[in-house]
Amino acid sequence: MVETHPEAHTQQPSALPYQLEDAFFISKTGNDEDGEDALYIGPHFVAVIDGATSKTERRWGGKAGGSVAACLLRDAFHQLPFDATARQAVDLLTAAIRNLYEQEEAVEAVQADPVQRAIACFAAVSFWRKEVWLVGDCQCMLNHERILNEKGIDEITAHARSLFLEMEIAQGKTIEELSENDTGRAFILPLLKRQMLFQNNPATGQYWFPVIDGFAVPDEGIRILRLPDDIETIVLASDGYPYVKETLLESEQALHEVLRDDPLLFRNYKATKGMNKGQVSYDDRSYIKLRMGQKTA
Repeated sequence: MVETHPEAHTQQPSALPYQLEDAFFISKTGNDEDGEDALYIGPHFVAVIDGATSKTERRWGGKAGGSVAACLLRDAFHQLPFDATARQAVDLLTAAIRNLYEQEEAVEAVQADPVQRAIACFAAVSFWRKEVWLVGDCQCMLNHERILNEKGIDEITAHARSLFLEMEIAQGKTIEELSENDTGRAFILPLLKRQMLFQNNPATGQYWFPVIDGFAVPDEGIRILRLPDDIETIVLASDGYPYVKETLLESEQALHEVLRDDPLLFRNYKATKGMNKGQVSYDDRSYIKLRMGQKTA
């Protein structure tokens, strides 16, 4: 899902002209209609948006929560004032999902049961503010520096899944069987659902994490990176890339090497899910690369 708005807010110039070198999205199934990522490309903001994989049967207008959340955030970026602060932007993005709940008369239901929510995270560039904003586990590169924004709790559940899968193999299961029925994912699914109690709630302690889910994101959940004065390239990517690189080709090659050696992602690169049979990867993936400087004709 890619949306480009070259005409948006044309009354104000982009503070930092850029050239779009790469913009890429593919779903884990290879069918874009199944995807829960989105890209926004405009004169004042560029963003990668990663909708969270749904862990419930609830649908919003027939669509999974992650897909709906990604679309709502993409559209909301189009409405942001060119000079919005990170705080203002996050509040507007949050309101876009909150409005969905209100329209569906579901506010009380999703407040009581966070697993029902439409959830996304994002990485975005504000050209006017000369900043990159991160909420959730998207990632970026500023020049040659790779910057992650991972959830600590994912490391725990990924290792638990890895342990369970190793037990399955010790009892005679094969990688092929587990790619058809990932019992490790099923084993950690109750934890993945219950961890949503920690969303946007620092009071819950060490495992809390920020997301855009229609409820207020604490200030400490908004990561703001000042662009270096010598900025030449900016890469934004979803966590569908285990190792984001300076080019799309290199990022794709790194992904394919991981999937070739460990398609279930439980040994060399531990994750909360692997590549199931019939999929092209373990997760949707999105990648944007910008080269800063005057656009050429």
